[in-house]
Amino acid sequence: PASATQSATAAAASPPAADAPSPKLACPICLQPFAASAIDANRCLGCDRTFPTSDGVADLCLDANGAAGTYVEPQKSGTRLFQSDVISGVYENGWRQSFAWAGFPGEEEETRFALDYMRSAAKGGVVLDVSCGSGLFSRRFAASGEFAHVVASDFSDNMMKQARAYCQEDPQLAAAMGGSTSVGNTKLSFVRADVGRLPFATGSLDAVHAGAAMHCWPSPAAAVAEISRVLKPGGVFVASTFLDPTAILGDAFGGDAAVQPLSALFRESGVGTGGAFNQFWTERELMDLTTGMCGLVG
Repeated sequence: PASATQSATAAAASPPAADAPSPKLACPICLQPFAASAIDANRCLGCDRTFPTSDGVADLCLDANGAAGTYVEPQKSGTRLFQSDVISGVYENGWRQSFAWAGFPGEEEETRFALDYMRSAAKGGVVLDVSCGSGLFSRRFAASGEFAHVVASDFSDNMMKQARAYCQEDPQLAAAMGGSTSVGNTKLSFVRADVGRLPFATGSLDAVHAGAAMHCWPSPAAAVAEISRVLKPGGVFVASTFLDPTAILGDAFGGDAAVQPLSALFRESGVGTGGAFNQFWTERELMDLTTGMCGLVG
């Protein structure tokens, strides 16, 4: 299949602590943890910034609360696309299901894969579902009852609103959002964040999941480096993304180098979900990115 699931582990081998019931949020500017543990009290005294919580979503992006003023950050077309309320509304109603052409087996099977990878490191701990979109996997991770806290996070305001709305439709998840632990022992919270500047304390998360997201990140290297930073020693990063379809031919013709010209033509064509904002990968590229560049192992 053309999809790939990548699992990597933070470099040190010691297991995560079992008593980490909540995420340790940090200022996205200086990365110092907030003095208050409450998710609605996100003030950095050093940077003199307060980051608001609105409708249950903590906004921990640099542009929170209109701070950007007249400055406009350059964005890839895909980043802008997923901020649309139209896309957030259709994401689980046909858009995500269309990934089957690339070998994605569907959300239930993908959830099982992710849980299998995360369970040993993160059971009873804190899981970040980064670039969560409409919360497709965040809901399933919370409903599993295997983690103390699940954080659903995306850069898009509209995706965050949609993710929270879907969770509110489920009585158990709605209770978990309110601080109850009616879904096993799991709590669920929502944080708007930039994957390239994650607002979590260094070494504070037991697992990070990114479902069908890496190919859309403006800087995958910066994002994976951030994920490596926030993971505890022994923590796990699990991701699925799009493989370059020509990589399959490499298995038959002696490796990726043998089909590199064909691969280049495919990537430059903009076919499928490539083009302006997405990226196709080879397995070697994914390994080099996660382990060679960003300090993960496995």
